[in-house]
Amino acid sequence: MANRFRNERIEIKLTKEEKEIFEKKMKLANCKTMSHFLRKCVLEKEIYVVDLELFRNLQWLLSNATNNINQIAKATNTTGVIYKNEIEAMNKEIEKLSREILQIHSLLLNKSKESSGD
Repeated sequence: MANRFRNERIEIKLTKEEKEIFEKKMKLANCKTMSHFLRKCVLEKEIYVVDLELFRNLQWLLSNATNNINQIAKATNTTGVIYKNEIEAMNKEIEKLSREILQIHSLLLNKSKESSGD
C-alpha cells in the first residue's frame, strides 16, 4: 500500500435507503466503484454558493405587488372606479420587479460564463 498513489481512506455510514440512492446515482454516473464515483463527484463537479438575499428581496417585492393588485381589484369591484395613481404605483412596482429579475439573471449568467471558462 506504500507505493499506491491514493493511500488516504474515507469511510461513510449510510442508511439502507441512502445506500440505495447512492448506488443508483453511481450507476447513472457510469462509475463501477464507489471510489471512482466519489472522486468524480469531489474532483470534477463545481460547487456553487448562491446568495439568496436577491431572491428574498424579489419575493418581498412580488408579495407587495400582488397585495396591491388585490386591493386595487377589490376597490375597483366595489366602486367600479380605478384611479390613475393606482395604475402608476403598480407600474413602478412592476418596474422594480423587472430590475430585480434582470439583476439576478445577469448574475447567474456571469457565474455560468465564469464556470464554463468563457
